[in-house]
Amino acid sequence: MPRKTGVFFQSLPSRCQPVTVDVGSNNPVLRFGQKGSQQGQFDTPIDVAVRGNRLYVADTENNRVQVFDLSGKFCSTFPTASPRSVAIDPYGLAIQRDGRVVVADYSKHSVFLFEADWTPVKQVGGQGKGEGQFDEPYFVCVDKEDNIIVADTNNNRVQVFDKNLNFRHKFGQNLKGRQQPWGMWGPMGVSADSKGNIVLGNIGEESDVGGVEHGRKLQVFRLDGTWVSTISSDGDKLNWPHGVAVTEDGHVFVADTDDHCIRKYRYM
Repeated sequence: MPRKTGVFFQSLPSRCQPVTVDVGSNNPVLRFGQKGSQQGQFDTPIDVAVRGNRLYVADTENNRVQVFDLSGKFCSTFPTASPRSVAIDPYGLAIQRDGRVVVADYSKHSVFLFEADWTPVKQVGGQGKGEGQFDEPYFVCVDKEDNIIVADTNNNRVQVFDKNLNFRHKFGQNLKGRQQPWGMWGPMGVSADSKGNIVLGNIGEESDVGGVEHGRKLQVFRLDGTWVSTISSDGDKLNWPHGVAVTEDGHVFVADTDDHCIRKYRYM
C-alpha cells in the first residue's frame, strides 16, 4: 500500500541549471535524470504533473518532490514522505474544477469521489471486468469537462465516467501477440489535454510474443476511445512508464520508474 503523504506546491527560485536536449525521430525530444540522490537525479520516480511553466516530479524513494522548468532545468526541491502522486497522496488523484477530488484506490479496486472538504460523495468499483468494476486502477485524471478517466491497469482498458462518477463507456483491450498500436498492455499514467485528447502510458509485459517494444509505449486517444497515435521509441525505449503529464504545446512528460529518468515526447 502507498504511504499517505501530503504534497503541496511552493514558490520557486528563478535560477535554473542547464540540461542537454537530444532530438531524434520517434524518440524523446528531452531526457534527463539518472539514479541518484543529487539535484536532478531520481530514485524510482512515480508521477509527474505540469502546472504553468513548471514540472513537478514525485521522486519516490528519495522522499521528495523535485521541480523543473519545461526544458528540464532544475529549479527547486522540497521533502515529503515517500511521494506517490504529485497531486496529494495516493497513486491516482485528480481535482475537478469545483474542487471535488477523485481518488483511484488500486488496493480496493475502486474509485472515490469527494467534495472539496473530503466529504464522501460516491464510490464505484469492486474487483471484476464489468462496467464500473476494476482490477487495480492506479491512475486517474479529469478532462476539461470534468469527465473522470481511469486507467484500469490489470483489465488493460480505460473507463470513462461523467463528473458525478456515472459510467459512460470503456475502451481498450490486451492484444498480446498482435502488434496493433491501439492495444493496451497494463495502462498506468493517464492525462487529458484541453483539446480532448487522452494520453496513456503502458507498462507492457516481459514477453517474447509481440515483443516488449510493442508493449511499453505511449498512446493518444479521443475521449470516445478513437485511437489517434502511438509513441514507442526506436532508440531510447521506455522501460517502465508510470505517470504522464501533458503540456499546452503538444508535449507529454513521462516518469520512467525503472530507468530513474523523465522523458519528454511530442505527441501532437
